[in-house]
Amino acid sequence: MSKAYDCGLVVGRFQTLTIGHEYLIESALRLCDRLLIFVGSAQEYGTERNPLNVNTRIKMLREVYDDDKRVIIQPLVDLTNENDISEDWGKYVLENCRRYIYKNPEIFVFGNDTNKGSSWFSDEDLENTSQLIVNRNKIPISGTKLRELMVYGDIKRSEWMSWVNPKLHKFYEEIRSELMSVPFYQKKQIELIKNLE
Repeated sequence: MSKAYDCGLVVGRFQTLTIGHEYLIESALRLCDRLLIFVGSAQEYGTERNPLNVNTRIKMLREVYDDDKRVIIQPLVDLTNENDISEDWGKYVLENCRRYIYKNPEIFVFGNDTNKGSSWFSDEDLENTSQLIVNRNKIPISGTKLRELMVYGDIKRSEWMSWVNPKLHKFYEEIRSELMSVPFYQKKQIELIKNLE
């Protein structure tokens, strides 16, 4: 049975993949026959906001969704930088959609703390595309919080695991090792340990 939309779009950095991200993706899959997931800032790694390389992030998504033939997972490099939230960025995203699904998506699903539509696209660019805003407060976790839990190591490991899909638990050490190779997180660990003493 066909869903309301042929193909939807979700864009995220997935640093790391949380159950909040999954809620967003599952919301899209309930509406779409196919879903294109762009893993943004694909060129960026080793920084505070983007510590994990794109292969690690795609690996997490594939671990959860690879059996689902409706899901298309692709990397997406930034147009200029990750803070470039503009209509040019929106046009760039849609151009990349056409590379993989040969058209614009029928629905763009994204998380937001408000009910405002996306500022990525002009009205003209989304003329035939619906937008679904999933309230980010429904599942109160973020990649930033998960990264902080990982900095604590074994002290907060079980809390980290409560916010991610059990399929990802086996990657904890691998993901944490990559995170802790970033100087920002090494320094953060020293600060957190001092505060615990």
